[in-house]
Amino acid sequence: MRIRPVVAALVLGALPLVSFAPSVSADDHKPAAPTWERVTDDSGVVVFKQEIAGSSVIAFKGVGSVDAPIGQVIAAVTDSARTTEWMDSTVESRVLRKVSPLEQIIYTHIKTPPGLTDRDFVTQARGEFDPSVKRFTVHIRSVTEPTAPNTSYVRGEIYHSSFVLSSIEGGKKTLVTTEIHADPKGSVPTFIVNAIQKNWPINTIKNLRKQVAKPDVHPSAELQAAITKAGL
Repeated sequence: MRIRPVVAALVLGALPLVSFAPSVSADDHKPAAPTWERVTDDSGVVVFKQEIAGSSVIAFKGVGSVDAPIGQVIAAVTDSARTTEWMDSTVESRVLRKVSPLEQIIYTHIKTPPGLTDRDFVTQARGEFDPSVKRFTVHIRSVTEPTAPNTSYVRGEIYHSSFVLSSIEGGKKTLVTTEIHADPKGSVPTFIVNAIQKNWPINTIKNLRKQVAKPDVHPSAELQAAITKAGL
């Protein structure tokens, strides 16, 4: 494409001025990313909330440490058959389909407070290692799955949930960061949904601390091989 002489002169003449002006990139014109607002601190678990554009339900995040090596915590978090032992309000959890050693399609039934219909979810749980920072992340989101049972409850939707496990204190402890942005659907008022979900990170991390202390919680041979390969 040809540049007209007049335009070229203006551009070249402006270069010395531009070199002294603050640089402006395309990122400067992007809207600011949503920020997390601290809500509470309970039992060593710090809870944050975040309003999501276009969503009436609030996202929540909890951060707390667990007194166990990361391999032990990975074993607890990825054992879907035993989720009911520690995941807040979960009364049923089973694998519908195993995609790979680190990816499963899971059915979960959640007990709700009296007067409300129970919820269930069909989700994809996918794990990934980051050996460079000694971290393991599980990403969770709702999916459509042909093998999922027809619901007799209200089928909710998890837009995004995650568990980020980071090895700390020389491998003696694990920092757990969990997030959830979910819509239970149905006719429950939004303020009730947000009030219930605010406590989810606290209860979940507190229960996880108890779960990893059980003597029969340990990685399967397949999972242990993946943990070892990742250098964790």
